[in-house]
Order: sequence, then C-alpha cells, then structure tokens
Amino acid sequence: MYLIRYEVDGREHHGILEDGEIAEIEGDFFGALDRTGETAALADVVVKYPTSPSKIINVAGNYLSHIGDSPPFNKPQPFLATPSSALDPDQSIRIPAGAENVHYEGEMAVIIGRRASNVPESSAGDYILGVCAANDVSERDWQGGDDNDVQWWRAKSADTFSPFGPWIATGLDYSNLDLATRLNGETVQSCNTSELIYGVDEVIAFVTRYMTLEPGDVIFTGTSGETSPMSAGDVVEVELEGCGVLRNTVS
Repeated sequence: MYLIRYEVDGREHHGILEDGEIAEIEGDFFGALDRTGETAALADVVVKYPTSPSKIINVAGNYLSHIGDSPPFNKPQPFLATPSSALDPDQSIRIPAGAENVHYEGEMAVIIGRRASNVPESSAGDYILGVCAANDVSERDWQGGDDNDVQWWRAKSADTFSPFGPWIATGLDYSNLDLATRLNGETVQSCNTSELIYGVDEVIAFVTRYMTLEPGDVIFTGTSGETSPMSAGDVVEVELEGCGVLRNTVS
C-alpha cells in the first residue's frame, strides 16, 4: 500500500495511492484509513512530504562503504535534524548563503506508526508504518571543515535539507531493499539496505531506550559510499525499491 499526503486547491489531504489515482481517507495515516469516497489523479495534486514529524532522527556512519577506513561505531549513532528542514518532493533544495560544499546523501527513511518507548528489537517492526526515500542533505564544511560547528545544527538542519517521500510504502521487507541516488541522471550511490551496520529494528530499540518516538516521526537510516557536492541547477533523485522516486532540484 502507498500512503500519500497531498494538497488540492491549498487544502491538505491524506490518501491511498493506487495506479495513479488517490483515494482520500478520513484523518491521517494513524487511524483506520477509512475512505471518504473522494478521489484525485496523482497528476492533479501537489505531493507533500508524507508526515509532519515532531523530530527527524538521522543515523551517522551506518554503511561500511561510507565510513571508509574508520572502524564502525560500537553502537548506533543517531543525531537530530529539525522538522523545519523537511522538504516536499519536486521542490528545490536551497543552498544557503555561505555554503560551498553541500552534498547529497540518499537514504531509506523509516516512518514511525505509533508511540514507541522502550521497544524491544524483536517488536520494532510493529511500530513502523512504512518506508520511503530520503535525502540527508549535508554541508560538509560546516560538519568538519574550516567553518566547523560544534553541533551539526546548520550542516544538517538548514531549511530544505531533509527531503523525504514521495509517499510511504507499507509492508515491505525494509532489511533488503535496493537504494540508489542519481545526480543529473548519473547513478552516484548504489547499495542495498541489507548492508546497514545497524539495522532498522536495532536502531529503533536503541533510540526508544532514551527517547520516545511519536507517530509520524522519521528515521533517516544512513547513507552509503562516497558523496559529492551539488550545485544550483542540479537534479538529484533518490530511488528506494518499491517506494517511488524522490526528486528535487537544487537552487
């Protein structure tokens, strides 16, 4: 099932996407998913990022191919991005003033479906609504260059730095999905989520030991391989198997 948040004539709706048509539902994705009987063509709506999270949690260094010669962390390494950094599909990633080294990071995002606190790893899947593609946009110089900050507050949470979507896919085996990033049509990242050092269930168990996750919260699970800068005019696409393509321009 594909769950989509969208806008028609300035009004927000939630629905189920089926063969290019959206069946509107009552309320949001955290209830019964009862259909209202109203429908809309996907081509006629504005697609929004699929939930309004109270927090976005990113996981650092979670693919061996990304950390290079560094040893893996001995536990998951989550950090927070602000909800204000979220960006809709097909909208523009804006390079902030003074930013000179802004990279893409194609990732799988996990959407939390119900309140989660002290969740055992064996039950983590029960708290997941579904998954989608994400781009953890990162200003590398603000992370560790000459203009380094103690915290990654602007390197990861600048406005437009957390695109995710275009919709949530439910019922997939999130431990074995192909993930690719394309920059101007060229594949620049390619991996499978089976390569995660710390899998989704383990990350949820670890995070909820200390922090309650709410319905709609999002976990960006980490990026693979090497990344490179984006420039104004570029088009970046993140494709997660079975979840559609998250496409954004850069300005």
